[in-house]
Amino acid sequence: MHEADPNNAPSLWYWLKGTWVDRTLLLLTLIAIIMGWLWIQQNLSGTPMVHIYHGKTLLATYPLHPKQPIHFEAQGDIGLSEITIDSDGVRISHSTCTTQRCVLSGHRHRVGDILACVPNRILVSIQGSQELSLDAVSE
Repeated sequence: MHEADPNNAPSLWYWLKGTWVDRTLLLLTLIAIIMGWLWIQQNLSGTPMVHIYHGKTLLATYPLHPKQPIHFEAQGDIGLSEITIDSDGVRISHSTCTTQRCVLSGHRHRVGDILACVPNRILVSIQGSQELSLDAVSE
């Protein structure tokens, strides 16, 4: 067992001493807090909607999980970006930008996720129908 050194400041083990039951309960409590926060994020955010923007202009709004796949072509600054919304989520399937980072980023399916084609100024965001004001960062 690690004991506090009387000549130095107390070590981390001094503050964390306790039985394995104490540590297990602490770990289970932390896991429950994280899982509860994730559940609130997913279930209280309403029906997720995909919002497609060019700059600050809203081009289209679609439900995140449509019955049939949706293909939307957004005209950007340097050409077209094709956005696909299907059962897996939303993705930018084709773009005229040179780096193709937006295409390589893949599917997004959670409320708050964002896809962006920066050279083309196309932004795709997933938003819920209700505002969640959990803290200042999420607003």
